[in-house]
Order: sequence, then structure tokens, then C-alpha cells
Amino acid sequence: MHKLTVIVTASESADDLKISLESLCEQSVEDFYVTVAVAGGDEALLALAREYCDEYVGFTLLELPACSVPAARNAALERVETEYMVFMLEGDYLNPDFAEQILKTAEETKADILCPRLYVSGENEPYYLSTADLIATVPKIDRFDSALLHTLDIPGRVFKKKFFDLYTLRFPDRAALYDAEVLSFCVFHCDASLSGVAGAVYDDKNGVFARGFRRRPKPDSRSLADTCAFFDELLHTVQEGIRDDTGGFDGDEYTYGTVLDVYFAALTNGFYRYFWFLTDADIALLREKYEAITERMTKDRRDKIGKTYHDLHFPAMYTTRADAAALPMVSLLIDFDDNERLPQFVESLYIGRLPFFELFVPERAKDALPTKWAACENIRVLPDKTFFAEARAKAVGVVLNVRDPAPLDPKILSELSTVRAPKTVYQYLFASKRKKTSAKTFLKKKGLAMR
Repeated sequence: MHKLTVIVTASESADDLKISLESLCEQSVEDFYVTVAVAGGDEALLALAREYCDEYVGFTLLELPACSVPAARNAALERVETEYMVFMLEGDYLNPDFAEQILKTAEETKADILCPRLYVSGENEPYYLSTADLIATVPKIDRFDSALLHTLDIPGRVFKKKFFDLYTLRFPDRAALYDAEVLSFCVFHCDASLSGVAGAVYDDKNGVFARGFRRRPKPDSRSLADTCAFFDELLHTVQEGIRDDTGGFDGDEYTYGTVLDVYFAALTNGFYRYFWFLTDADIALLREKYEAITERMTKDRRDKIGKTYHDLHFPAMYTTRADAAALPMVSLLIDFDDNERLPQFVESLYIGRLPFFELFVPERAKDALPTKWAACENIRVLPDKTFFAEARAKAVGVVLNVRDPAPLDPKILSELSTVRAPKTVYQYLFASKRKKTSAKTFLKKKGLAMR
């Protein structure tokens, strides 16, 4: 009997599912099972899943009604009879020796949880995530390891089924951090043993620009509340763990501070950088959590945050959407000959890394604006005849004329906001960054890489 079951959940894209299933067909060993859990997918998705399950021995299809990823995983793990299991999302790609490395490491270490490498790809040059690599080669990982705490939510971890059976453990039906919650329960409440494994999972975490929010928590009220609830509980758990191990808790322990750092980063990169997806009530909660986190931090950690997120100007922050609209860092003036690509360009702004911009649009182009953003507080529609004169007079941030309708790379405005240069050269810097990014993307598609 095989020792490993791979569970693949899918609900949206047949193309993404094919990527995942192909990676399983290309594994260097065959002694593992695959369960393809399709949750309410369309006929094309189901047809693809059936095709692979009919053709390959050990592949099984589980058809489910429309449900969340955690619910689909919970249904699939009920069928698992192997010692180990690993969970994939449609679009994840396992490198060809992943299963072989898992089985070899499991035999050598007898670990309860195996932590792989993570290869991150997207619009920018692909790379291995260094924090995941720090523990991928460690035969015995400490539960308070800083690298483990920084990678709580990465995909591809392999679990022993016995934990799920012994504690009736299931993935919580929440919008965010369901992977992290299961891992933290196993580590801090079950005292599970962890080992690194050399096999890698390929993930398009940086692909938010191209593929929406498939890889990260959707920035809305529910996922924000779920994220805060998870980290608040984790802080309490770590505090109690330190107290149990040392007999006391001072509040400035390194591990506790590391969790605060991770909490701050999760809120910043998952929500504050996607400011316009939030309501004023969400922003108020975000500010409340920021204040609570930084109050618990040492001065050194607060200073480090200011340097790490200098493009967002922490610790200062906006408190409402109206504040952000009134005090943008960048003012973009649309100057397109053809408005057909305006919707994609506007979408790229709102899912970019710098949310604090205002967008001036000539009246002739207003009907091309995406419906969900057309009435947003930071969009200004001005008459065609006086467009540039009025826009420059009303602009609050650094003025940039945008003539290229191609969607923006997520990092361009963020990087530009930290450049120390005369205002007169910002337009040149903006254009040159766009050109360089386009060249890198073009060459990467040709199989080349440009640094």
C-alpha cells in the first residue's frame, strides 16, 4: 500500500487543474495516490478531471457541490487511507522529484509534518522563497523557529493522517489562513515533529497582477476578520508556550516579537496594500490592530517596520477611503488614443502594491471604466477640452502622464514612490521602469531571464 495521498482541490479553471495534474503525472516515482476534489466546477473542469482519473492508476475523482477549499479538503481527507497526505490548489505545480523526496524523508525522519521548498513565480523573475529554504534542509525543526513562523501559510506541507483522526482535525471554513491554522494546531497543541524536505512546490504567489486574488486571501471584511482572529489566537498560544517552557513571559521574547512581525506583514501585504477593496469599517479595524501590534513591539522592531515599508510611510496611515483619495502619493493622467484597454489598466492599479493614487480620466473615456471602480473616491472625470490643464491644477500627488495602456506591473508605483529624485524626472523614471518590466516579461516568456 502506498504511504502518500495527494489531494487536489479545483473549482474554477481547467487550465490550472491541468498544470497540477501534469506535475503529478511527471513524478519520478508512482507509489502515491491522487484524489481530485472538484467542487461545483463547470463541465470542462469535470471532463478534464475524469480524463486523468480514467487514464492514470491511483487517480480518483471526488465530485462535490459548490463549496469552499477547506470544505472540499475536509470531504477528500475522509477517504485518505495512507499515512501521509499533502494538499494542492489547482495551479500548484510539484517539481518532478517531490513525491520521491517526501517518501524518502518520511522514511528517514519519521516526522509528523514535512515542510518543502517554495518556488515563487509571477510577473517578476521567479525565485525560491528564502525563508522556506531555511527550514527545507533541517531534519528537526523547532516549533518556535523564526523561519517556520514566517512561512505558516505556504502550500505543500505534508501531514500525517493520524493527527486529523486523533483530534478530529479539519480545515476551518474561513476565507484566510486555513493552512496556517491547521499547521499551528498540529505544532503548538499536538507537539508534532517537523522536518524539512528538499522537494519544491511551484506557486504563482506573485501572480496577483495577472490572476487576481486566487493565491492570497481576498481583501474583504471576512478575510480581514479571519486573519486578525487567527493571529490574535496565535499570539496567545505562543505566549502560553513560552510561559510553559521558561516559567515566565516578559513580552519582549524573540519568538513573540517574530509573530508580531508576521502579523504586521500579513495585514500590510494582504490588506493595506489593497486599500480600495476595504470599507471604512475595515480600515478602522486595521488601524486598531496596527496600533495594538506596534504597542507590543520594541522600538527596534518599530524602526525596522518603518524602513521595510517606507513606500507606505509607516507608522503614519490613512484612516478612511476619503483620506486616501484626498492625499494621494501619485496622480495619474490618462492619455490613451484607444480606450479598449483602459479596464485592464485600471484593474492593475487597484491590485498593485501602492494603493495611494488618484486617477484623472477624460470624459470621453468614462464609459470604459470598470463598473466596480467607476464611482471610487480616487477617480476624477474631467471635461475633454480642459482635461490636462484642470488635472494638473487639481493633482495632489506626483503627476504622471500615462500613454501606454498596458496594465502596470504591481511594483512600479511602489518603487517609484521611494525614489529620491527631482520631480521633473519622475515621468522619465516611470516610463523607463515600465519599459524594463515589459522587456523582462517578454524575455521570460521566451525562456530567458534578465536581471
